[in-house]
Amino acid sequence: MNSSQRTAARNSRRLSHLRWTIGTPYFVQGTKNLTEIPILFFIKFQIGMDDAGGQLFDALRSIGWMMKPVWGYISDRFALLGYHRKSWYVLMACLAVVFWFIAAIFYYLGITIPLLYFIIFNLAFATYAFVDVVTDAIMVTEGRRLNRVGSFVNFQWFILSVANAGALLLGGWLQHNIEGGVVEPWVVFALAGIPPLFTALVGIRYISEKKQLKSRKHTSKLTSAAGFNRAWPYIKSVPGRLNRFRKNNHTLWLLMLFIFFWKFSPSVGYIERSYLIDARGFTGQIFGIILSIGGITFIASILSYGWMVRTFRRIQWHHYLYAMVALAILHFPLSFFLYLEPDHPWWRFFYFTLPDAFNPLPDWNRYQWFRLINGTIFSFAMIPAFLIPLTINGHTVKVSHAAIGYAFLTALANTTNIVEDVVGAGLFKLFSSPSFDWLRNAFQGSMFEIANSIDTRTLILEMFIFISLFFTLLTLPFIELLKRDLSKQGIKISLSKADN
Repeated sequence: MNSSQRTAARNSRRLSHLRWTIGTPYFVQGTKNLTEIPILFFIKFQIGMDDAGGQLFDALRSIGWMMKPVWGYISDRFALLGYHRKSWYVLMACLAVVFWFIAAIFYYLGITIPLLYFIIFNLAFATYAFVDVVTDAIMVTEGRRLNRVGSFVNFQWFILSVANAGALLLGGWLQHNIEGGVVEPWVVFALAGIPPLFTALVGIRYISEKKQLKSRKHTSKLTSAAGFNRAWPYIKSVPGRLNRFRKNNHTLWLLMLFIFFWKFSPSVGYIERSYLIDARGFTGQIFGIILSIGGITFIASILSYGWMVRTFRRIQWHHYLYAMVALAILHFPLSFFLYLEPDHPWWRFFYFTLPDAFNPLPDWNRYQWFRLINGTIFSFAMIPAFLIPLTINGHTVKVSHAAIGYAFLTALANTTNIVEDVVGAGLFKLFSSPSFDWLRNAFQGSMFEIANSIDTRTLILEMFIFISLFFTLLTLPFIELLKRDLSKQGIKISLSKADN
């Protein structure tokens, strides 16, 4: 083997190690959805919370993801055992194992205190968030060096979607067995603690990072005998540092605004699922099948998106985003069907039956089928709305701030999910109160009330459909602002490796 062949083999091996490093945490992150459906039923039946309370608990159990910018700052600035990436990567993966097993032990002992699980879930998800930040920092740094940011982003989300689909299906099956008394909920928490072990092993084996000498500069400010007196100037400089970061990463802020308005809409996700359990006969296994097929659709969407950006290179990133908004608007009327009674005239345009011989799920009702088909088609079309901002950020964030810069964007998406659920819980509680009878009555008597229902929960859920449409439309000006900003800087966005 000559020198060029050895170099090619070495580069191929390094790329393989890199794919393991940036792919494994995303796969493991997908496996945490093993707990998604069991936790829904755990909140509703084991803890016994009402709709608004359950929505709040469900939202805030993931608050650890909001800490991603902090984790990014720590990883960028402070070395652990001489490493900025490797040590944090391995340590946090190991802590995830610990926290899931603590949750399993608590439930095995019969402890169902909501606050304890709230803390444990947040600690577990905080470790996933930290590993995610370190992973993305490695991806951005190496992706920029190899001109593979776009392909790496697609690879990571493909891996995530594979794990997500499998975990949701298994979680639904486990919930079905929990309801049948065959499996105890603690088993789910214990199983969730196994995959992070693989993250730790991959980090130990495949992350190649030069060990850093201990920095006296930072430790002297924070740990010297002068203590507070020396730390105070550093603390005072934080606002200025953040302001400089904002000015130097203007594109990042526009991306954050786009993602916020795209993803933010006062949400009633838990409340809607609770409604479907109570009013439409949904079970854990049904949720598992629907969500798992959604995960498979996610895979197909990523593959299709990757093919499109390679094949139709004249289609620019902003064309995709405008198309996403248009699809969301077209999808708007379909959002009402879960709340329409079987005799509603709208069903005449959509409802049909199949002979049992050709029906793979003959026990399903129209609402379960509609949720499956409608959600599958819509989710297939919407994946570029999140992958494109991630790709843009990977091209524009400064490598010196690789962890914190990328973390700001992904943390915003997670934070927005939490905030919209919290706001949704508050609005649902507010709209349900007697003092808002006038609003429900006005809505019920208007042309906007499609379901012709007198049920309070149904009326409020319909109101949220209109609220969601309003916030989707607010994304339009930020697409144009982002387009102008990138053009002004002369930045050309590559959505796939083929453009490089």
